[in-house]
Amino acid sequence: MSRIRVAFIGIGNSVSATIQGIHYYSSNPDSDGLWHPVVGGFKVDDLEVVAALDIDSRKVGKDLSEAIYSEPNTVGRRFDVPKMGVIVERGILKDELNPHMASALKLELGRDDDALDTLRESRPDVVVNAISSGLDKTSSAYASISGEAGASFINLTPSPVATDPEMERKFAERGLVLAGDDLMSQMGGTIFHKGLASFLRLRGVKPRKSYQLDVGGGLETINTMYEELRMYKRKVKSSAIAAEFEEGWEIIAGTSDYVDFLGNDRVIHLHFIGTGFMGSEIMIEAHMRVSDGMNAGNIILDVIRAAHRARLNGMSGYVDEICNYGFKRTRKWKSVLEATLAFESAYCRSK
Repeated sequence: MSRIRVAFIGIGNSVSATIQGIHYYSSNPDSDGLWHPVVGGFKVDDLEVVAALDIDSRKVGKDLSEAIYSEPNTVGRRFDVPKMGVIVERGILKDELNPHMASALKLELGRDDDALDTLRESRPDVVVNAISSGLDKTSSAYASISGEAGASFINLTPSPVATDPEMERKFAERGLVLAGDDLMSQMGGTIFHKGLASFLRLRGVKPRKSYQLDVGGGLETINTMYEELRMYKRKVKSSAIAAEFEEGWEIIAGTSDYVDFLGNDRVIHLHFIGTGFMGSEIMIEAHMRVSDGMNAGNIILDVIRAAHRARLNGMSGYVDEICNYGFKRTRKWKSVLEATLAFESAYCRSK
């Protein structure tokens, strides 16, 4: 079976963890931690990274094996990735950066034509968009460029790309897969919140109120401190969680603050109140700490392989099983269990 050629846009913590994971599990295929060793008939070592773009001068011009550890990345170095022969090229920027982001980056920008040339020359099957949240125009521009280059597109950001009907139509016409929006981590606050709600429903408990407060370090958390973006992401998260029950409940979920020394870690506090027998109150308090980058790795590897398999199977545009499994913002909400089983049934069963 041919390899999957992958291009990454935005060489941040999640991409660093993913690339480390590709090399780690290719060298140690029987090691713990890999959720789905085979997806769509592809193993992790079937992935070949062929291109990378970024807008920070501390990464541009470096071999990708070096750039993934460069500032402002803070994710841990868990595997020494060998030289890859993939040089990080200059990316594009179509949005005005908020003050938090502008002060954290050292910009080195390229042109649209250069980005298109990079993708055409490297010929990726799948392009993964992992730029910072809130750059809607830039994400849409990258999607259009990827489509022109003949590559399927995975949008990890909250920007409305896969859920944009016009963009979906363009990809469908080209026979390319478009997946997104807003990556759902393997065991982050959103999926844990949704999972807890689903379990309570299974046990006959009706949710009444809940809140989820996240505190994190790293560039993405700095970015989220911009109030407009913080409220937007809170809305996306809260909607994704509330959809676990048709009737909904009072819920607030989102990032509340930035703590520098947490690095790429995120601390999540969850408070949940439900109604049990004869109106009795059931209250749950939960606390967890995770690495944002590492928490994304399994899902990114899964959706890359699934998107390419879907395309090989003649599917195009928005693919429901992939989007509901891996993302928060989708066209039609599904429960955690339903989405996971549908994905595994479509892409993880032995043929």
